[in-house]
Amino acid sequence: MRSHTGVVTESRRPRLTGDLRPKRLRRESEAPSSAAGSPPAPGPGPGIRPATAHDLTSVIALRALMFAAMGAPTETVSANPWQLAARRWLQVNLTNPLVHVTVADINGSAVACAIGEVIERPPGPANPDGVVGWLGNVATFPEYRKTGLAQRCVDEVMRWFEEETQVTTVDVFATPEGRGLYAARGFVENRFPAMRVRIERDAT
Repeated sequence: MRSHTGVVTESRRPRLTGDLRPKRLRRESEAPSSAAGSPPAPGPGPGIRPATAHDLTSVIALRALMFAAMGAPTETVSANPWQLAARRWLQVNLTNPLVHVTVADINGSAVACAIGEVIERPPGPANPDGVVGWLGNVATFPEYRKTGLAQRCVDEVMRWFEEETQVTTVDVFATPEGRGLYAARGFVENRFPAMRVRIERDAT
């Protein structure tokens, strides 16, 4: 499975709490259909499409796998607060023209995904308009890895960046396992690697 930091290699899904556990894949005859939140009727074989409200639980479960692959503690990955916040963010941003959530669909269920986002930063000499692309949440459920579905999601997000946005650079944080995927698509090491400091906040 691929992720915001690259490819996820964990073989066991982290436990998700409450109503955020991923649903089992439905048979084609069981797939719901409504224009508002359900995916299009599944065709023969996997399809790559924009995510809908129907996919939120799966996308959050894939995001949890991403964090597990990055080494986040199981209890943190399984905690409900971030999952609920992620659901709210997705609900708002599924229709945001600056966000593109792509999923791989099998029988009406999302089994892999990638997210693209256009972010505005202060302009600079190499980026006069200040907008950059961010690629992340590249992930696949374990039973569908090594099938090319995450690569196809990445390719669709990159097509969106190239054809439907004005960004001239796209950033991604890659794990060692994920570097090959991105290198094959033209990503190179940044001259100035990212650094990070954590600001502790009291829980409220």
